[in-house]
Amino acid sequence: MSQNQWADRFTIFAVGVGVGALLALLLAPSSGEETREYIADTVKQGIDDAAAMGKRWTRRAKDTVDDVKSSVAGAVEAGGKAFRTARDA
Repeated sequence: MSQNQWADRFTIFAVGVGVGALLALLLAPSSGEETREYIADTVKQGIDDAAAMGKRWTRRAKDTVDDVKSSVAGAVEAGGKAFRTARDA
């Protein structure tokens, strides 16, 4: 399955879950004030979770970049050493 198809299917699934959750909230036997409070709390929790996930992804990306930089620096150093050895021989 291509990346684009996966993203489209995930988006459709997420929208379906959201619509289902909204309908469940609207049809629940709670008062309007309780429902609004629940929605506000749920949205705040979702935003907090998304921010935490973004921070984790950022940290992972930085770690990956640092690993790649280290690997490239090692390769450049080894290449320079090999060049100097070949030149001096």
